[in-house]
Amino acid sequence: FMILNSKYNFLCPYKVKNLIRIGREFDGGYLVCEDSLKHVENLITLGVGDDTSFERDLNNRLKLNKILLFDYTINNYLFVKIILKYFRRFITFRSPLKNLTYSIKNFFNFFKFIKKPNVSLLKSRVVSHIREKIDINLKKIFEMNLNEKNFLKIDIEGSEYEIIEDIIDHSQKISVLIIEFHWINKQNDKFIDSVEKLKEKFDIIHIHPNNYKQIQNDEDFFDVVELSFVNKSINSFNNEKRYNFPIDGLDFDCFPNHKSFIFSFQKD
Repeated sequence: FMILNSKYNFLCPYKVKNLIRIGREFDGGYLVCEDSLKHVENLITLGVGDDTSFERDLNNRLKLNKILLFDYTINNYLFVKIILKYFRRFITFRSPLKNLTYSIKNFFNFFKFIKKPNVSLLKSRVVSHIREKIDINLKKIFEMNLNEKNFLKIDIEGSEYEIIEDIIDHSQKISVLIIEFHWINKQNDKFIDSVEKLKEKFDIIHIHPNNYKQIQNDEDFFDVVELSFVNKSINSFNNEKRYNFPIDGLDFDCFPNHKSFIFSFQKD
């Protein structure tokens, strides 16, 4: 158990009664405020990887108009590599059969999902300034016949810092926002500055650290953190804060076999 340094109090989320989990129980699932989903008709995902459990779950709930997936790293080899990894681990008794079964099922679910009429997978790299053919920015994305009711989910391995200003510029078109912030301890000031800027337009309603790596002796915070935001214009909750994490029954470790993070914010 750890009590966070008071300099991180600005991350303390508002207490939301109807938090729900969307997506799978481990890495790839996120908590959102159910009320805010009334303001969502489209989903934009920047950085997909091999997991679409969140996108599939949200689509099942809301019957979304458009789902735009952006990831220039996706190909069949990515899935084959994961299946082979679990196959090797299974035959050497290092991993149960269910992990291998899940990786195969995940492969089929992914390709079935991207064939849906409301889903588009675009092999583009999301940046702030377009320099190459592969690049796209938020301005171009929001020109793709989208209305103002969008859910933006971001997991782009460190490039999220580059597009913070673009998110703020288009905040009136973003009802709900989830960002996974990476390598926080190497760029602590940049992380703090980024979240403070976002808080001008959005309220934090949940925080979840990724437990892929433990906090080192010279560090005072998690290295990767998932933050859930709601646009201030649709914020209907009171000013009560939630101090203690994880939330039982909703939060799950990204890596179940790694040590869990149990933490709390300091009360002002």
